[in-house]
Amino acid sequence: MNRTAVLLLLTNLGIVAATAQSVGDSPYSAYGFGDLIYTGQVSQTLMAGTGLAISEPYSVIMGNPASYASMARPVFETGIAVRTTHTTSALTSSTQKDTEFMGFSIGVPFANGKWGLALGLTPFSEVDYSTTSNAAFDGGTVKYDYTGSGGLDRAFFGLGRTLYAQKVDSVGNSGTRISLGADFNFIFGSIEQTRDAIYSQTDGFSNTRIFSALVLRAPTGDASVMWQGDLTRKKHRDDDNWRWSVGASVGFPAAFNAKYSSLVTSYTTFSGFENVRDTIDDQQGVRGRVEVPVSVGLGFGVQNPNWAFTAEVKQRDWSAVNIDVPGYDLPARLRASVIYAAGARFRPGTEGGVFHRAVYRAGLQYMETPQEVRGTGLSSTMATAGISFPLNAFQTNSWLHIGGEFGQRGTTENGLIQERFVTLWIGAAFTPWRGERWFTPPKIQ
Repeated sequence: MNRTAVLLLLTNLGIVAATAQSVGDSPYSAYGFGDLIYTGQVSQTLMAGTGLAISEPYSVIMGNPASYASMARPVFETGIAVRTTHTTSALTSSTQKDTEFMGFSIGVPFANGKWGLALGLTPFSEVDYSTTSNAAFDGGTVKYDYTGSGGLDRAFFGLGRTLYAQKVDSVGNSGTRISLGADFNFIFGSIEQTRDAIYSQTDGFSNTRIFSALVLRAPTGDASVMWQGDLTRKKHRDDDNWRWSVGASVGFPAAFNAKYSSLVTSYTTFSGFENVRDTIDDQQGVRGRVEVPVSVGLGFGVQNPNWAFTAEVKQRDWSAVNIDVPGYDLPARLRASVIYAAGARFRPGTEGGVFHRAVYRAGLQYMETPQEVRGTGLSSTMATAGISFPLNAFQTNSWLHIGGEFGQRGTTENGLIQERFVTLWIGAAFTPWRGERWFTPPKIQ
């Protein structure tokens, strides 16, 4: 088997073959720019990532900067995800575990609730896989190892502004409120992949390795608008009334500055040590551009002091991605991604025991993912549920968020694999104590 044939086999990224053994987070993260992370901090994740048409008084909602103006107090958020994934193919199965840090966000309301700002650092995509498959050829067998790591992160700074708000009447009806917001985002990171063709030492062939690294950098932005109003009206101040809300968002196109490096070598292995025999190809720092199209979203919601319900849809046509990087191409074509999600939350009251003051959250999501493998488009479904516990209701509105995510992605048809995953989410939102004033300069009376 000559080197050209080996390179063709390696380039055809067959990491989801039925005979493959997966030990990374997900072999599907090898496609596109990794597994995209659409949800924000844990409070938003526990409602299936929804947030276009609802606001949180003590949370920064990712993808909806218009909601920043609805924050009640400054807040710092962070969280982790502990995921267990069980993969099944037509012949084999395996289980992987992974822990991810979900970044952080800071939100600050100001100007008497007319403005809100937010900033933070969150993951945008993740690449983490390690798979192995074997194949026979005339003269012996070859083992293919595929590994990948890295991903993209998102640093953001955004502002939200209440454009119009009716004056609250004598019994507490809020009337119409319109908010607008925008984020400046900087997305950056790298994706590294290694592909090996390994032969038995007795076959007399040299092993082949391809290592590649794609570094991406791009400024971009997103914007959203929220329109809220009274669905029912109070007749007495102590009445509870329902309010409706509509939210829309747009994620602007991104033009990534790309730098691509690739190194192809042949080597032999003896007693566990590798000996490089030849450099077949070497490209270092080849520059180009990757253009990502616009995304849009639309959501609807209703809420009262105890309940909130919302549903939304988001779309981005990843098939329109334009790649102009010499020597680099995607391992498989991408397709349009659509997310349908619905979420609900319930808080019994603001006084009493901790479980009476807690916020109960749940959500459902169906996603047509951007990955298309062997002509088969992937889809995923998941359900979320969790509780937000108040840490100390008398001094602060800080929260501990705990919940789970259950879902599956993919299929065992066409030689692919199916993933079933369970994720434990743990997050915290910290607000200042009653006597503290974050981001407020002292005044001399």
